Amino acid sequence: MNEPLDQPARSADPQPKMPFGKVMLINLGIMLVYMTLSGVGTGHDFGPLIIDAFGIVFQVGINVLGGVGLLFSDDRRHVGKAMLLSGLLVGLIGFGACIGKADLFG
Repeated sequence: MNEPLDQPARSADPQPKMPFGKVMLINLGIMLVYMTLSGVGTGHDFGPLIIDAFGIVFQVGINVLGGVGLLFSDDRRHVGKAMLLSGLLVGLIGFGACIGKADLFG
């Protein structure tokens, strides 16, 4: 096989794209939906905050469990990393939003 020496070496398998943007967008969309639905038509009590807090804990738990499960698979490792990072950011952003809602009620 005659190839020129100045050609870059080709790797056997290219690195998969990190799907962090898609995973984060889906998670923030889900969080926006249940935080909006819990705040619409409710009075000034702490019921929506409790619903939001449980929703965030549930969503972060799903992301962590799914991320750890996918982290140990061979072909979906990059999706597992994205889910773990997205779960961390959803937790931080979501509980910050809960604190903001609590200030509105207090």
